[in-house]
Amino acid sequence: MDVTYTLPGRKSPGQILEGWEIAGIATLQTGMPWGVEDFTNDFSGTGEVNNPYTYGEEWNFYGNPKDFQANPNGIPFFQPGTPPPGDPAGSTDPAFAINNPVCTAHSGASGSPTYTSMFNNGCYVSGRSALLPPAAGTFGNVGRNNFSNPPFKVVDFSVFKNWKFKERFTAQFRAEFFNVFNHPVFGGVDAGHLAANDPSVQSNSFGASNATADVAAGDPVMGSGSNRDIQLGLKLTF
Repeated sequence: MDVTYTLPGRKSPGQILEGWEIAGIATLQTGMPWGVEDFTNDFSGTGEVNNPYTYGEEWNFYGNPKDFQANPNGIPFFQPGTPPPGDPAGSTDPAFAINNPVCTAHSGASGSPTYTSMFNNGCYVSGRSALLPPAAGTFGNVGRNNFSNPPFKVVDFSVFKNWKFKERFTAQFRAEFFNVFNHPVFGGVDAGHLAANDPSVQSNSFGASNATADVAAGDPVMGSGSNRDIQLGLKLTF
């Protein structure tokens, strides 16, 4: 959305009370989709995970995709083999594989192939939604690009002052503020330098969008979610 408004003016010495304009641009976009790509585990047994052009192996997802929106803190990871409170440290009892009821609610019975896969690889939980590794010899059920990256919200603001000299000449001073509210806009997690969509990393860095797109790519530019930038300029029209 782009808005420009010319302020009402009145005759004054040096045209100080006339020729003023303000403008604003608001860019509001929903986050681009991202998907799960495990580049380590060959759950399906097809060997495609070793293909240089592979999309990677997918996991099983249960719940609401909105719970897995990328965010600065990542999706919480639950370590395999974690004993519940009160259990002796180092317990290897499969019944104590994951200390999270959302994980175990979808993993199947203790000792089943799906439970064993979760016991070995862990589980991600956000809200009431869970991402679990598939059983050996199967494909995961999560679709491609099911989740969303953070939205892009940036407001730019400008102030202009015009001076007229006779009929043909105008001088314009411009003060422009990009990302005027100085809010960070984080980049996507599924590509480039910020890639964090591989669940086999077994940490909370999965789904972590905590760098602006320009910084993650090593190319700071205006309009990519960077910090506030101020630009001053003078334009002559004749």
